[in-house]
Amino acid sequence: MKKIIPLFAAICLFAACEKGPDMGKLDSNYLVYTNYDKSAKFDSFETYYLPDSLLIIGENKSAVYASDTESLGILNAFASNMAAKGYVRVDNREEADLGLQISYVESTYYLTDYTYPQWWWGYPGYWGAPYWGNWYDWYYPYPVTYSYSTGSFLGELLNLDAPEGASAKLPVLWTCYMSGFLTDSNTVNSKLAIDAVNQAFVQSPYLKGK
Repeated sequence: MKKIIPLFAAICLFAACEKGPDMGKLDSNYLVYTNYDKSAKFDSFETYYLPDSLLIIGENKSAVYASDTESLGILNAFASNMAAKGYVRVDNREEADLGLQISYVESTYYLTDYTYPQWWWGYPGYWGAPYWGNWYDWYYPYPVTYSYSTGSFLGELLNLDAPEGASAKLPVLWTCYMSGFLTDSNTVNSKLAIDAVNQAFVQSPYLKGK
């Protein structure tokens, strides 16, 4: 697999070297973007909780999940990489230091903006906290402004040890965004998706458990 570079770096690189992007170089793999909270002490965490299904971001007004064979392969790739980084997966999210949420953008576009008061713009209230605990909302403690396109995967590592309360926000310590790759039949290439997950962890050497 050729080396994949972060999304914005890729755009700048192609813009600087060519009149326009060579699409032949962009359509054979996912592009992988990662970012993290520079103040986070990742080696202070030990356990994490990973749901056993993908969250589907689409036209539905409530949370929808997929747990088919392809989805489980992608989730297992995240779990294997987390284990390699020294983190221990637990079955009860109440006992976890971290939460790992994996989402698939099925059919729509959403905007994440560091300054926007709602973490996901226009998406119904899944990200308001009830699933993970008593937090007012989620937020990135680092600047992020970009859109997610159809066929993309999104992973967030959440600090479940953060103080809860009516005015508290749940920090997203690490983000990986894998820009969509769809086959001619509009289905996900699970092998390339798993390769992209592995690349996201290669790009994140700071992720090391206790």
